[in-house]
Amino acid sequence: METMTAVLILLLTVAVSGVISRFVTRVPQPLIQVALGAALGWASGVPIVLNPDLFLLVFIPPLLFLDAWRFPATELRRLGGIILTLAVGLVVFTVVGAGHVIHWLLPAIPLSTAFALAAVLSPTDAVAVSGMTGGGGMPRRLKHILEGEALLNDASGLVCLQFAVTAALTGTFSIGAATAAFLWAAGGGLLVGLVVVAAVRLAQGWIVRARGDSPGATILTMLLVPLAAYLAAEHLDMSGILAAVAAGMTLNLLPLEESGEVATRLQGTAVGDMIQFTLNGVIFVLLGWQLPGILVQAPMIAMQAGAPHTGPMETQVGLGWLGLHVLIICGALMGLRVVWVWLSLAIGRVLGRRRGRGRPGGPSGSIRRLIGVTAVAGVRGAVTLAGVLSLPQWLREGVPFPGRDVAIFLASGVILVSLLLASLTLPWLLRGLNMPEEDAAVEEERVAEAALARAALRRLEQAHHAVSPAASEADLYIEAALRLMEFYRRQVEDPDMPVGARAQNRRRLAIEAELRLAAVRAKRDELARLHRTHAISDETWRRMMHSLDMMEASLGRSRVL
Repeated sequence: METMTAVLILLLTVAVSGVISRFVTRVPQPLIQVALGAALGWASGVPIVLNPDLFLLVFIPPLLFLDAWRFPATELRRLGGIILTLAVGLVVFTVVGAGHVIHWLLPAIPLSTAFALAAVLSPTDAVAVSGMTGGGGMPRRLKHILEGEALLNDASGLVCLQFAVTAALTGTFSIGAATAAFLWAAGGGLLVGLVVVAAVRLAQGWIVRARGDSPGATILTMLLVPLAAYLAAEHLDMSGILAAVAAGMTLNLLPLEESGEVATRLQGTAVGDMIQFTLNGVIFVLLGWQLPGILVQAPMIAMQAGAPHTGPMETQVGLGWLGLHVLIICGALMGLRVVWVWLSLAIGRVLGRRRGRGRPGGPSGSIRRLIGVTAVAGVRGAVTLAGVLSLPQWLREGVPFPGRDVAIFLASGVILVSLLLASLTLPWLLRGLNMPEEDAAVEEERVAEAALARAALRRLEQAHHAVSPAASEADLYIEAALRLMEFYRRQVEDPDMPVGARAQNRRRLAIEAELRLAAVRAKRDELARLHRTHAISDETWRRMMHSLDMMEASLGRSRVL
């Protein structure tokens, strides 16, 4: 009963944070959730004891699966080289570099624990970064790079964590054995994720063809896929994390429309948004909940780390000493990130000149700002907290894991400092920052809209000419077809159309969408009145309200474009 009460409190807190963020728009939502969690932890005085294995299973696979499922596959192919250098190369660079920095700062902490802490600090959180930018300002290409990095570096960072924990538990580390284990874990995890998704899709396809689609069952099955892939891979001593990522990417590459109905896609998107918001929110609330207990235990944690604190100001000295180490580690992480990005850009320019492509580097000021944004955007978040809390409490019976409390304290501090730093500096750094091909996606969408309109026109013309003159409703059919054809012709831009005429045509479509949106909202108000006066049934109200909601969403998108 106490566990259920705690779960309900966490969920309620996440919901409240969503309401508060609508009024306090300048404060990132993760910081609001941390503050609410800290208030609850301080008021209750009851710590939440988390099972590391259960925590890792419940939070990490669904989050990675949803991120992989939603990430645009085209952008992953286009920016794959850049993303891989950040998601794999930078992670290894960070684990080695930050691990030695942590061990140098805290010589009482074993090197294996220092590497484990560096491994959980290596993944970044794109969800937290998006909350810092105020819903805009982030160049689209840079946003995709950071999201792709966050998607893949979660897996590589947590795989490095597993190796570091294994070294701490066994007391030995072999490069050859680690390489073989990595290849087995990585390759096997990817294969397991692919096989699980392929098996589920084959079964679902057969059921849909035989009995039709059931949105609820299909969505629930998809939500169980990352858990199944994770557990199957872990049972085979493979990487369950990479299995969850591979499952999401495989599902991303498979066309959902071939085996699912519209209702399944719409409901699946809403359910995915809700689960992602809930899991991320619960993790940040849990971080805040842990803070009061961590601060109370700071003197003991400082003693474990070898901190020099004596006298009546013991707590203050311990907190200040540990806080200084948090700032040094944050600086080291940012420095490693700056060095890696700068080297990547320099190597890219050299290779571009050798290939004769002369990559445009842009003004030196823009390059420096781009490197600065990339460094500050390396926010640590949900995966870092989940990873550090998953550290085992015991090496073996009666022997605690060395430096676990210190690692949790430092990781929590790094998360908070990175969130605060990004919230204060990112909006300023992003102001006026441009990257090449920023308008490519918008233009691509307009070209696609015109192609869809041409396809609709061709189909309507075929239907128009196929109508038999003797048909009783031929006039009505022709009139409706001509009206629709005129609507789609306005969406098609002639390549020879002057620029001014194109702009006028887009503005006319936007005005038309705005007027249609006003009409839809008037329909909703009238539908609500009919429902209040019991002129229509609840079933009719729900069905018509859903239709109006979909129309408003579509028109709102058209008005933006």
